[in-house]
Amino acid sequence: MGQGPLTLTLSPLADAVAPRGEGTLGRRRFKPKFSLLLPLAASLLFSGAAFSAEIKIGYLGLQDDPRYHPDLVYTRIEIAPGGNPIDGATMGVEEMKVVSDAVDQQVVLDHQEATDAASLVAKLDEMVKAGEQFVILDLPAELVDQVAGQTREWPVTLLNATAPEDYLRQRCYPNLLHTAASDRMLSDAMVQLLRTRNWTKVLMLVGAEPRDKAMAVAFHASAERQRFNIVDEREFTLATDPANRERNNSLLITGNADYDVVFVADHQGEFSRYLPYDTQLPRLVVGSTGLVASEWQWSWDRDGSTQVTSRFETLTKGRRMTGQDWSSWIAAKAIVTAYAKARTGEYQKTADYIRGNRLKIDGAKGVQLNFRPWDGQMRFPIVLATHNAVIAEAPLEGFLHQTNVLDTLGTDEPEHKCQ
Repeated sequence: MGQGPLTLTLSPLADAVAPRGEGTLGRRRFKPKFSLLLPLAASLLFSGAAFSAEIKIGYLGLQDDPRYHPDLVYTRIEIAPGGNPIDGATMGVEEMKVVSDAVDQQVVLDHQEATDAASLVAKLDEMVKAGEQFVILDLPAELVDQVAGQTREWPVTLLNATAPEDYLRQRCYPNLLHTAASDRMLSDAMVQLLRTRNWTKVLMLVGAEPRDKAMAVAFHASAERQRFNIVDEREFTLATDPANRERNNSLLITGNADYDVVFVADHQGEFSRYLPYDTQLPRLVVGSTGLVASEWQWSWDRDGSTQVTSRFETLTKGRRMTGQDWSSWIAAKAIVTAYAKARTGEYQKTADYIRGNRLKIDGAKGVQLNFRPWDGQMRFPIVLATHNAVIAEAPLEGFLHQTNVLDTLGTDEPEHKCQ
């Protein structure tokens, strides 16, 4: 069912002051740093005529989305946090009010939900007819694919904020951009760290679910790029019958092989939570548990990120910001920035701006962000973190690219094929 529009007000101006971490990942000094929002707003005030309007940004989600239910196992242990990333988009619009005010634009976030592909397309049709030119999609990959495919000729740009599947980047829909990290970006980041440590012999453990298989395919591609040795790939199971002991027992499934690290693809998390410290060899576990790659992690403390995390926790009354929250937040910021800088009511000019090189977004990652022209994927660094500490941020030092080092993460232009 539809949630209706939310008109948002600006947080106190003091929130625009953000610390920047210096030194190593251990003890740090902090010095105040003004957000890029204030210079951007000032430049807009003195840069000519503005397009004054009420702007509605759409946010389309799946009603009762199971991805955001707290995933509890039989002992009431939460193995996947709840929380809806609409909170990230809400915060993004709120933070950017200083920018939209500078060009006399009132931005409204319109949150709508539906139950299946047909009703989502119908809801999107209503949103477009109401004047919404940019809509953030918070949907599973198969629904993103169907909605984008059926609306590819419509005057609307869709921003996929929560589906990591690589095949969506290969669809080449002209109306689809991505602020969620792709599976390939996440696996490239992980492989870069493993390469710097010279941990290149990998045992892969993969579940039977389609998401597990997709994660494994991405890791294979990243490992091949860095010439890793995949010593074996084994499928685990949650079945507890004796016939499956060699696939459900951590010690048995990790035995009879020599490896530097174990990569586990387990999107549900039930098998992988038992894996660290229970492998046949004393080895690091990465992937779905242990060391995990993501768009964001609440403990990251550089480039103003602590202020972003703090504001989010205040907005949500204590919920910690996840990667999907960050990708929804950055999607909202990108849309508001495009409207403010393009300064036109013409859809195509604003759509061209958000896709172009002139777009520069501050994502609290130390670099300016924009979208790749070949697959619509936003370029940004990836954090590699445990449950309570960021160990590294990729791209790592020493990984180079002929045009943009961020393109060492994900499918590069020469590799990309529309399918």
